Amino acid sequence: MNIKDRLYRFFSIRLVQHLSFWTVFVLLELGRFVDMEPTRVPNEIIFESFQLLSIVIFVYFNLRFLIPRYWNKGNYLKYILLIVISEIVMISFLSITFYLFPEVHFKKMAYEHPERLILFSFFKLNIFTLSTTLFHFVKEWIALKDENLKFTAKAQEQLEAELNLLKEQVNPHFLFNTLNNIYSMSLYDSVKTPEMILKLSQLISYMLYECKDEKVKLEKEIQFINNYIELESLRVEDTANINLNISGKDQNYKVPPLLFIPLIENTFKHGIHSESGKSEINIDLHFYSDKIELKIANPIDPDQPKNEKPGGLGIQNVKKRLNLLYSKNHSFIITENETQYQTLVCITLNKEYEH
Repeated sequence: MNIKDRLYRFFSIRLVQHLSFWTVFVLLELGRFVDMEPTRVPNEIIFESFQLLSIVIFVYFNLRFLIPRYWNKGNYLKYILLIVISEIVMISFLSITFYLFPEVHFKKMAYEHPERLILFSFFKLNIFTLSTTLFHFVKEWIALKDENLKFTAKAQEQLEAELNLLKEQVNPHFLFNTLNNIYSMSLYDSVKTPEMILKLSQLISYMLYECKDEKVKLEKEIQFINNYIELESLRVEDTANINLNISGKDQNYKVPPLLFIPLIENTFKHGIHSESGKSEINIDLHFYSDKIELKIANPIDPDQPKNEKPGGLGIQNVKKRLNLLYSKNHSFIITENETQYQTLVCITLNKEYEH
């Protein structure tokens, strides 16, 4: 620890701060004893000590009693009234001390101009009262600001930790389902397996090297979605028609990685029913000047139990991430009837360009 840090820690101690303040005042007061007659010095020192002690008592009465008990609790009028009364009492007391010590430096003013004496006592008292009160409020403001910063930093850390956990949940869940699909395909159509593995390697590469960032360029996320849909299309080409529509020229947005994948994965998992002919899967992704909109529609299995709903971990994950990332700037709507299940996600966002 260097000298600067040691001094900072030393003067951060409250007792040191208070002693330093009063020491500076005493040193300033001692300056007027330089040219004083030696015979007068003892009496003047006793007088100044008496006045200083009175001011110190008043200052800490204000800092330790009046401010915490009245000002900090919102009783501002009562605080002002009490501080005014207390000052009148203290100024009267300080003025009287001039007459108790008739040989002091200001004795002539005490007798000839008592109003000046009162004014002098008023300024002397309020210089310390106002400066210490202001110092107290500044310290409280700084402490409150530091506390808010610490709370904000802690909240941000918790938010990032939760987001990372949610993002990490997507990866194993997604990989498990994809590998399971490839394995199932290899059992009856081994010709397509190499191509599917190649597509999967591209997906894994993106997840390993791109998804570490908080946000990725939209065009990269779209490419990932395309690769995933192409992979799934190889598996379901005999049982489903996949209609992917992506519109919008501006792809310079940055978005959270893998945000939409659980929803698209969900539609392949629950929206394809070979018993009822080819299923129709519609995936529409539109991006505008200030928002992104994803709409997914897939048929519902007519034999699915009424109390069983598509989704689960994937949809809950997306909902949590949207709430954490976009709060009130998004909508997530699920509608369904007897034949179709539809998901609509709309995100309002500011453009964040890659520089």
